[in-house]
This record gives sequence, structure tokens and C-alpha cells, in this order.
Amino acid sequence: MKRMIMLAVLCAFVLSAAAASAADIKASGAWAVEAIWQSNWGFNDNGATNAEAKNDNFEVSQRARTIFDFVANENLKAVLYTAYGTQEWGQGALAIGAGDGNSATTGGTRNTIQVKQAYIDFNYPDTDVHVRVGYQGVALPAAIGGGSYILDEEAAAAVVSGPITDNVSYLVGYTRAQESANEEHKGYIDAYVAALPMSFDGFTFQPFGMYAPIGSGVKAADTPDGLRAINATDGTGDSFDNAYWLGAAFTMDLFDPFVVKADLNYGKVASDIEANERSGWLFDAAVEYKGFDFMTPELTFVYTSGEDGNGSNDLSSERMPVLAASNWAIGSFFFGGDTLLDGTLADRNEYMGFWALALSLKDIQSFTEGLTHTAHIVYAQGTNDKNINDTGISGNSWDYGNSLTEKDSLWEVDFNTAYKLYDELTMTLDLGYVNLDADEAVWGADYKGGDAWKVSTGIVYKF
Repeated sequence: MKRMIMLAVLCAFVLSAAAASAADIKASGAWAVEAIWQSNWGFNDNGATNAEAKNDNFEVSQRARTIFDFVANENLKAVLYTAYGTQEWGQGALAIGAGDGNSATTGGTRNTIQVKQAYIDFNYPDTDVHVRVGYQGVALPAAIGGGSYILDEEAAAAVVSGPITDNVSYLVGYTRAQESANEEHKGYIDAYVAALPMSFDGFTFQPFGMYAPIGSGVKAADTPDGLRAINATDGTGDSFDNAYWLGAAFTMDLFDPFVVKADLNYGKVASDIEANERSGWLFDAAVEYKGFDFMTPELTFVYTSGEDGNGSNDLSSERMPVLAASNWAIGSFFFGGDTLLDGTLADRNEYMGFWALALSLKDIQSFTEGLTHTAHIVYAQGTNDKNINDTGISGNSWDYGNSLTEKDSLWEVDFNTAYKLYDELTMTLDLGYVNLDADEAVWGADYKGGDAWKVSTGIVYKF
């Protein structure tokens, strides 16, 4: 009954808003169901025990994301982005009987529709100034990986953008990323963003910067994992000072059919406590060839700075700080990139500190219309010092099977297939394999790596 009441209220809100303002309502979204067979995701076939590891099992998950645009005119609209899931069948909101109003809640979740984004989008009258205000997607420029490794997430923000010349634009924004509930001594993390996108014949260049003052009430345990150093602690004064990031995204197609892409990112978290300081960088580059009509090959190189051997002595971190990143990936298994919902092995913050080389064959046209394939071969090795693990196997953002030292390496092979039943309805099949060679001198005799597999198949309706 509670669920029906909530849905009725939502429908009433939608209809009343439409009647009051005569706005046109446009709906779009993606609804997906995925089944996954997974084996040895914790790399514990050699005797390791890992409480958080996913071992041999089968699960089905689903997610429904719907975007409602309330369009007043070409210069004004409001956006409501709702999400249901991701949730596994048989658990929480998708357990048997969970849809009944009187059923018990399991797994700490309820059968509810959540608001993923809600914001106002408009052009300032008689100008080219574009404004978005509210809870929205905020992302820094990125040419490779599908999104920024620094900030690419929903946030409460105000963003203003517009052209300066025919080739140069600007973007400035403010977001409050975090605020504690302590009224006496609030802790907050703000972020101020500026970018200067440039587009010319044959190439684009997007430099950016972001500055984040960190309030005095923010404690080490309350900061996002991506900002916190491994041994971050609280002192008698402020735990943190501020953070900043600089970078640029570059794309060039002057030598068509070759396309060259690159990113350079640097970030630093400052503190009077050396153990809380964190700074590092990311560089990636890719060459894509678009001369074939049956596939697009791409070669990608990525390097991220890793911890040195001082981490066990409570000194600063050498990994690039991350505010929030939700889409960056290479391949489609270890480093993210699953076609649908839940086929990703590691966590982005935990695997920071690596270099990788990836060959991808994208959009391979198969023997029948509507059937395409994508293949990836990835080699990766850690850039974190082998002595960083002196404080234990499982620490803050440092975990066997996810983090790589200079003595650890892996191979990944993926082969993914998509078949369009209709223009809006696609069936998928992802096959993934990762072989991890972990150094037992670093992790322990029972932590030698091993083979991880996945088979995921599903269906997605995009409208």
C-alpha cells in the first residue's frame, strides 16, 4: 500500500505540474536485466580467504532508469531522473513478496523509486548563457575511459556555460560535495570548477581546474575514499586544508582516419598532517583507426602514479586524489566497462596505482544485421611499491585482488556481443577472463592470484 501511495503522489505531481505550466513531458531512459555467472572474483583459488570476495555463484540483477524532461520552451526545462535498482533478484526490494505493502523489508532496502537527478535547465534571456541548477550530473573533461577519473558523478551544483568565440567556450560551476549533519561544527567539502573547451578544425582541447576547500569539521574517517590517504588520521587541529586538480583532455583527427586522444590529470590534497596529504597524476593516450567499415581498432595506454614505500610509515600518499568517478574504464571486466549492470571486478579507488596497455576491436560487424562484437586484450601492472603492504593485507583503499604493486600483473581478455531485436531493444552477452599474477612475498603465501571468469547476459530497453 505504501508503494502505491508513493507512486500515486508521484503521478499526481507529474500531472499537476503539466497542467499548471502546460509543459511538454518527454520521457527517456534505459531499463535492463542482467544475469551473471562469476567465478573466483576474489582470486582465492590458491587458498586465500577474503570476506568481501565474490566466488563461484550466479545472480540476476535489474535496474530501471527513467528521465522526465518538463519542457516549457526551447530555453527552459526541468529534469527529473529516477532510478529503481540496481538490485539483485531475491534480495531486498526484489525478494519474494517485497512488493506487498505489509511484507518485511530485507537487506536494508525498500521497494522504492529514487531520485537520481533533479535540476532546472535554462538559457538566460537574450543571451547564450546556459545555466543548470540542482542535483545533476557533473563531470570534468575526459577524452578516454568514458568519463573523468577525478569527478564524474551526480552532485548538488550550479553550472554556467556559454561561448566566448566561435571556437572557445567557458564553463564554471560550484558544487557542495559533502556536508556533515553536525550543526555545532559542520564539516563540508565544496568544489569550484572551471573549464575552457576549445574546438578547431581537426582537434579539440579542454583544459580545466578544480579547487576544493575542505571545512575544519571534516574528519579523516568522513572523507571520500578517493580523497583519503591510506594512513589518514585526525590531529588536534584541522585534519585537512584544501584540494585542487588541474588537467586537460585532447582529441585530434587531423590525420583521418587516425584519431589521437589523450588526458593529463594532476591532483593534490593538502594538510598540516603529513599522513593526510595525497597527490598524484594520471596520463592516458589512445590511437583509434576509423578506416575500416567493419570494425574500429583502438590502442590505449594508461599510467597512474602509485604509492612509494613510505606508506607504512604514515607518510603522504602518491596516488591521485579522486572526488567521485563512476564511469572511467578500460576493457570490460577488471577496470570496469561492463555492458550492462554488475560485471565489474575491482573498485576504481582501490586499483589506482597501475599502468596498462589495451587493444580494443570495437563495433565488429558480424554475419547478420544488428549483430556486433567488441573484443579487448589488456595487460596491466601495478605502480605501487611492494613494501606498501607492511601495514596489512586489507587497509584503507588497499586490498588484495584489487590493488596492484610493482610485483603484481594481470592479463584480461573480453569478448562482448550485442544483438538488436529492435532499434530500442538489445540483447547482450559478455565473456570476460582475468589472470592475476600476485606476488606472495607482498600479500602472503595464500595470496598468489589466479583466474577469474564471468559470463553475463541480459537485455536492455532504451527509449
